[in-house]
Amino acid sequence: MIARKIRKAFLANFLGNSFLKNKGLLKVLKEQFVFGFTGRVNVLLGHNDQYLGAVFQKDGKIIHAEYEGFKGKKALYKILFDDIDDDISLKFLIEPEIISENIQTFEYSFDSLYEKVRERYPLYSKTRKLKPPSDIRLGVSSSFVINGQKVLPEEFDVLCNIVLSSRVADIYLNSLLYDYEITNYLVSLRKKQALKVLEPVMSEV
Repeated sequence: MIARKIRKAFLANFLGNSFLKNKGLLKVLKEQFVFGFTGRVNVLLGHNDQYLGAVFQKDGKIIHAEYEGFKGKKALYKILFDDIDDDISLKFLIEPEIISENIQTFEYSFDSLYEKVRERYPLYSKTRKLKPPSDIRLGVSSSFVINGQKVLPEEFDVLCNIVLSSRVADIYLNSLLYDYEITNYLVSLRKKQALKVLEPVMSEV
């Protein structure tokens, strides 16, 4: 446990070093970018090869990702951060295929993606321990609504998603914000006393 904490602190502080380009998914994407690869990099669970998602490349450029219900950039960063943290063992299987133009949701060269990872991983790492459990349900405090306190646009996005679906896992899945941003705004909304924890829904016998 202590060794893992030290490793995460090292990664958060020294992500600018080039060694991460040569490990895990980043290494795979870098190699395929150099080769001008077109196809998908399947993401599998290490111990049983269960399919979790895929990263799509066209002429080497990273253009789309899907992972555990997430799609687009959110899926891509979730795969990358899960791989960097090494909390779960992931395997990557390269599969050449023709990629439809309709699937593209973004476009990164490898270097531009790596710069984004350098920028965002430390933010993600700092907020990770503040993320609430996925199975609890949140609601909006009626007194907060009555008082009409001001909120930031991003806080409003989070509140809207809470109203649509109170389960924390759904809030993270449905919001357009990145996970570390959602966590930050949940913390700020909690400080404003805007949130309440709802009682669990009892299943019928």
